[in-house]
Amino acid sequence: MTPHTTSTLIACAFTSILFATTALADDCRLGRVATADFTENGLIIVPVTLDGTREPMALDTGAPLSAVDPVVAKNLGLIEKRMFQAVYNANGEVVTYLAVVHNLGIGDMHGNDVKMIVWPSPMTKDGRIAGTLGADLLRNYDIDIDFGARRLSLFSQEHCPGRVVYWTNDNVAVVPIHVVNSGHIVLPVKLDGHDVDAILDLGSSRSQVSMEFAHDLFGLESNSPGMEQVGAVSGSVQTAVYRHTFKSLSVEGLTINNPTFYIWDNLVKYSATQAPPTGSRLNDLRESEGHTDVTLGLAELNQLHVYIAYKEQKLYMSAASAPVTVASSAAPAAPASSAPAATPSAPAAPH
Repeated sequence: MTPHTTSTLIACAFTSILFATTALADDCRLGRVATADFTENGLIIVPVTLDGTREPMALDTGAPLSAVDPVVAKNLGLIEKRMFQAVYNANGEVVTYLAVVHNLGIGDMHGNDVKMIVWPSPMTKDGRIAGTLGADLLRNYDIDIDFGARRLSLFSQEHCPGRVVYWTNDNVAVVPIHVVNSGHIVLPVKLDGHDVDAILDLGSSRSQVSMEFAHDLFGLESNSPGMEQVGAVSGSVQTAVYRHTFKSLSVEGLTINNPTFYIWDNLVKYSATQAPPTGSRLNDLRESEGHTDVTLGLAELNQLHVYIAYKEQKLYMSAASAPVTVASSAAPAAPASSAPAATPSAPAAPH
């Protein structure tokens, strides 16, 4: 079974559910099908029910397939089925099992017999997330993320094109995106005045650039001024990770000054040339058309309101609403800021 086939199985299971709240009138009003408050400290963590048990799961637009932690799958007694063909994650680990969640819920929305890949190893050392919600599920809806209010909403895609901005009367940046077969979202940006394509990855706490790209476009080397080594990541090979602050990042009129990117050798491309032809859970260069050199993560987006219209292939962005104030005595413990499989000294390996 190829990664694309697996994605289709999962998507069909989730979207076959009928939701009474999605019925739309002829006046183009948006149909909200689910809403949930989230916590955000390096990951967007949403409460999800897996067969009736409430579990924290991370929103991950950079992952083609949704996944469940192996310890969680065992503890919940999820039925696991061996895949016909093994696939590989970005670290070169073999993914061989699918778990069947009989009832998966996000807010008031529920899906039956949802299939998720079982991650080969624990996703985090502290077990703070039970899994990830990937593009196979998310791409069937419009995804609305208000970082100020810490609120996630899912909307029906059955609406009039362009009629989605409900949260503000101010100017909104409308960005054309390309949703590739893998589910990755590719969008045009300007980095220090250079036009580049980037993947929108809300499952990554930090923005990333490959060393090859940084050298070819900006002439950066490991010993260049402003290049600070901050750790290492391991995949097919181990590579040093550097941090560099650019002057500006612009997306359709929205400009972020002094964005910080993490830079290392592109392990994804390396793995793709070394791994067997069954492909990767997270990356297939032919499927994603090679757009893997620049990734936009949460650090550059968490001051915005972001609306992803997968079907329309548009991204709507504006300033976030006023932050929600929580009394210190009632504040929940913040999760660690590293993404799944990350080491404490370095960001997670790219999807």
